[in-house]
Amino acid sequence: MTKRIFSILLCTLMLLPLAACGSGNNVTTPADTTTAAPAPSDTTQPTETTTAETTPAETTAPQTPDTSLEARDKSKTYNILMIGNSFSYYNEMNYPKGIFYNVATEAGYKVNITAVYKGGHYLREFLDENDEKGKQVLYLLKNKKYDIVIIQEQSSNPISKPADFYDSVRQFKALADQNGAELWLYATWGYKSGHSQLSQFGKNTTDMEMKLRAAYTAIAEELGIGVAHVGAAFSEIYPASPTPNLYDDDLKHPGPAGSTLAAYTLFGTIFGVDPATVNYNGSLTATDADVLRAAASKIVKNGAPVTDSYKLSSEGVTMPKTSTVLLTSKPSSELISVIYRNDTTVGDGWMTLKSDTSKTFSGIRGDKDKIASSEASATSLTDAQKADIADIGYGVSVIGISHMDSSKKGTVNTSTTAGVTNSTVNLVNGHWGASYMAAIFFDKDTYNINGEKDASSPYTGLITLNFGSVKTFDAIGYTSGSLQGFAQAQDIYVSDDGVNWTKVESASYDSSLTNLASIDTSKTLDPWNNNKPTVEVLFDMGDVSGKYIRIGIIKGGDVDSNTTGLEEINTREIMVYGK
Repeated sequence: MTKRIFSILLCTLMLLPLAACGSGNNVTTPADTTTAAPAPSDTTQPTETTTAETTPAETTAPQTPDTSLEARDKSKTYNILMIGNSFSYYNEMNYPKGIFYNVATEAGYKVNITAVYKGGHYLREFLDENDEKGKQVLYLLKNKKYDIVIIQEQSSNPISKPADFYDSVRQFKALADQNGAELWLYATWGYKSGHSQLSQFGKNTTDMEMKLRAAYTAIAEELGIGVAHVGAAFSEIYPASPTPNLYDDDLKHPGPAGSTLAAYTLFGTIFGVDPATVNYNGSLTATDADVLRAAASKIVKNGAPVTDSYKLSSEGVTMPKTSTVLLTSKPSSELISVIYRNDTTVGDGWMTLKSDTSKTFSGIRGDKDKIASSEASATSLTDAQKADIADIGYGVSVIGISHMDSSKKGTVNTSTTAGVTNSTVNLVNGHWGASYMAAIFFDKDTYNINGEKDASSPYTGLITLNFGSVKTFDAIGYTSGSLQGFAQAQDIYVSDDGVNWTKVESASYDSSLTNLASIDTSKTLDPWNNNKPTVEVLFDMGDVSGKYIRIGIIKGGDVDSNTTGLEEINTREIMVYGK
């Protein structure tokens, strides 16, 4: 009897696993696809795996179950519009016969690719009818029919200005709906370790990518559109493995491997095809291509979940309305930041026109009857020099200056043998010529409007104009060689006493909100030689009055080959109109 009972119990125990397996035939159930078999009772085989140790919650989200891929119909021809910047066009990824096209055609699909791209462009610029590329995009969406529209935002904007990004995607969704096209987002990656700007957008490469992932996911969920998480595919390889090298030498743009990974991920996600089944290698070795296909396959099949601490909601997040007023022509009042005198004074920054020694020009001279401090340095300034340059008794002064670019600051007093070289003088010196540039670098501190160091304030520098007496101001603006030369974000204030400051909303701006446009006609002529500036941008000041104007620089010039980014302005002249 005892043996019989023991046999029954033994059989029952043996049948339990089979019963468990037999009760779960639905393979789409998460528990069936992700849960491991019950661990044996042997205490040397713990049930906990190493997943929690190798996947920190702050960097990598746990993988969700594989989703069922539903491949698109191969009998159709797909017209695709791809919109983006250098993260799209590097290595010809989005070209009509580029990497994406080759991946799709190798997989048996017929695609027609139309690509609109420009380096550094934001999505909002592709929506602007006054922008060359924006005009092209709007024409295509209105006059051509597409099955799929893929858009890629500037690489850091979803982090630095998520509302701008969200608003742009919302506008593209409306346009795609009108066109009858599907809208897809191309989510990019974090900058590679060592890139100079990485710390502005993340504590490391993976952190930046997760922040981008969160922003793309948020707006996609709001609008019910799809995302190709190329950045997440990057994170599957880097930084865990340095090979294949996904990045260009600049540590930001994609190298050939990065562009190929982007194409695999975009194609697989949008067409419902496992990238592991694609045979196209492009310029890569089969070994490297296999690594990329595996990373893309994982993201395409499993998705790219956002770690809880990074999750965002785009609902209700929109850009504030700007009250900036850009002028389309110069006002009829006088240019009062440049002074003409019919005498021969040449000291302290007066400049004598060599072709006519009876004419002299200079900028405003303030209470000290001098344009600016004569202090200058191409490397660093002492505290005493900085204090002198910051003295608002001069016609123009700067708080927060670090140093000046010696190759661009020019000679102020051309009538003397040595001359005085000082970029601050050139801010209001009345000369559009290339030798008279105001190239000013700001330090790393920020200041409140009263000129006091204040970590909570947005102003990286303050430029003050002292007109010597109360004036009425009609407009303020810049002349330069490009829109990137002057401040990309600023607030304008006026004051009668240099102590109490009133903000002028119509002249305050942020270039990410305001489409800065140069006056095309009737530009202000150079008082020296009647040259027209390449770019002239003027903002309305609405006839406000004051003795002083203070410019709070929030962001300096955009990054290009001549600047360091947000710590510099590199312009010809600040101009003020009034009476």
